[in-house]
Amino acid sequence: MDKAALLGQVVDHVKEQSQRAKEVSKFSTIPTETDEVIIEHMNAQEAAPQNIYMSATVCCDDRPELFAELNSALKGLAVTIVEAEINSLGGRTKSNFVLCATDTGGTERNSCTSLLKQSLKLALTRVVISAGVSSYSARSKRQRFFHPNPR
Repeated sequence: MDKAALLGQVVDHVKEQSQRAKEVSKFSTIPTETDEVIIEHMNAQEAAPQNIYMSATVCCDDRPELFAELNSALKGLAVTIVEAEINSLGGRTKSNFVLCATDTGGTERNSCTSLLKQSLKLALTRVVISAGVSSYSARSKRQRFFHPNPR
């Protein structure tokens, strides 16, 4: 085997490992360093046909009023929290919610789902953005760890 073929195999292997790492990180419950809001439609098999299920993930800095803001944002959209998983590490919080909304039947299901998805993203993004303008100034006494980026 010559050097070019070996190098090609190494590059393919690195790409494959990188793809695996991306797939695993999708299911990670550890908060990331970046603020993010991810909304995904869920297909619930046993659910009533008029119910729309969404998965919402919010990752941001932890602060005292965060959960009250998340709660009011979700109540304002008239969704029910079916399941919640909240993880906090190093001053960061990652919250995963399974939400249920009832379709009133007035509009087409796809447009209702799309509208709900956009509304959720907007409401939760406002909560994440408000972290930067929060009046609460005390920081956690725990040391935050930053992993250096390889260059």
